[in-house]
Amino acid sequence: MFRTVLAAVGKSSPLGAATSGSVWTAKARPVSASVWKAFQATSGYHSSALVAHDGCGKGGDGDDSKTGLNLEDILAQNKEWVDNMNAKDDQFFKRLASGQSPKYLWIGCSDSRVPANQIMGLGPGEVFVHRNVANLVVGSDLNFLSCLQFAVEVLKVEHIIVCGHYDCGGVRNALKKQDLGLIENWIRAIRDVARLHKDELFAIEDEEARSRRLVELNVIEQVLNVYKTGVVQKRRHKTFLDGESFAKPRVHGLVFDPAEGRLNRLEVNFKEMIRNYRHVYDLYDDEADRI
Repeated sequence: MFRTVLAAVGKSSPLGAATSGSVWTAKARPVSASVWKAFQATSGYHSSALVAHDGCGKGGDGDDSKTGLNLEDILAQNKEWVDNMNAKDDQFFKRLASGQSPKYLWIGCSDSRVPANQIMGLGPGEVFVHRNVANLVVGSDLNFLSCLQFAVEVLKVEHIIVCGHYDCGGVRNALKKQDLGLIENWIRAIRDVARLHKDELFAIEDEEARSRRLVELNVIEQVLNVYKTGVVQKRRHKTFLDGESFAKPRVHGLVFDPAEGRLNRLEVNFKEMIRNYRHVYDLYDDEADRI
């Protein structure tokens, strides 16, 4: 069995001969599995600059029958899905092509067990989605902030849902003493949540119960982080002054339980929590009076 290594190589590249100037190029090299393993062990090069795959084929990595990942199967399933949708509603794709006007922005975990549309019982075009490891709302994450601004200012979503899930790998690892490398910079935000609630958390002796509680506390803190953002405060302030039935967007905290398939609303009085901190985080007067 052979693997193909796609490597970014340049002047200082550990992967091959230097290239002219400082421009990096991609080179493909077939190497045996044993050489690949030895390379990984000795080089410390495990970033996205490397892509390893078995074989080669049309439009991708070929027949990955051992892993069950076959692009031809996926394309066939897509065609079947299209046929089924057209049979049910021959106007479905015409409406889909006309644009989107979702009422919800979903901020969830990247975990493959937590697909937003399916577990909400909604179809394509009904939920605008942002996902990352452990459903974090980080003020320096331009990807998230761009998504949030587009959802609030352009799509004008009425609800923002922050959804965590039990058995979250990011949360579990944030409770352990270990260094996972680059991702530690991300899950440190979860460790910060644990610090804020350390008395409650570490009074829980059972590790599973402690993990589940941190999932919930993490959702609560991320909901508060959404409220802190200027783009959300600005629109809530405007809709409040416009006399709408409630300040928009409303922000909700949910937790998904993969073992049951159920979404659970957290029983948290966010209005009271916001009132306690508004003197610190409010950017507009009277914005937080109506949740």
